Amino acid sequence: MSLIRENSSSSKQAVILVFDTSAFLAKYHLQIPDSRYKIYTTPSVISEVKDTENKQALEIGIMVGRIIVEQPSSSSIDKAKKTAKRIGEIASLSKTDIEVAALALEKSSNYKVVVFTDDYSLQNLLYHLEISFKPLRTRGIKKTMKYKVFCPVCGYIPSRPGEDICPLCGSKIVKRKTTFS
Repeated sequence: MSLIRENSSSSKQAVILVFDTSAFLAKYHLQIPDSRYKIYTTPSVISEVKDTENKQALEIGIMVGRIIVEQPSSSSIDKAKKTAKRIGEIASLSKTDIEVAALALEKSSNYKVVVFTDDYSLQNLLYHLEISFKPLRTRGIKKTMKYKVFCPVCGYIPSRPGEDICPLCGSKIVKRKTTFS
């Protein structure tokens, strides 16, 4: 069971699919024949697809207009980061993950959005942003979590995606489950 939120608003009839890197590596864009679905992704996702076969399939999708590459606004990125910090996922997410969530957040104001990702931390962030997601090769998260992320030596709290070493004392950042509120 994945935690996919459904929005019953009738004004959101078009469906936007936002893909992270794992969706392109699974060539999922080639498996969706229905042209009513628009597939969006970010430039940072594109740069993560490195192998020749997947890169060619991705480039063809972009060339024929099946895949739209868009950079999310800085305000959407800030909102995604703020939520990631609040739930303690900021250190577990990459810059690319934050951008995928931010793009989905932008599109969700006018459309129904589903993000295709196997990343559990990204799924947790999307749930807290009230954005639907679909896992591809995993079962997906079973429940949402909140974490406390900090340096156990000096108490520093990470503020940047992917931060796993304390910039103040050099210790490893830890992530602990907290009670959900």
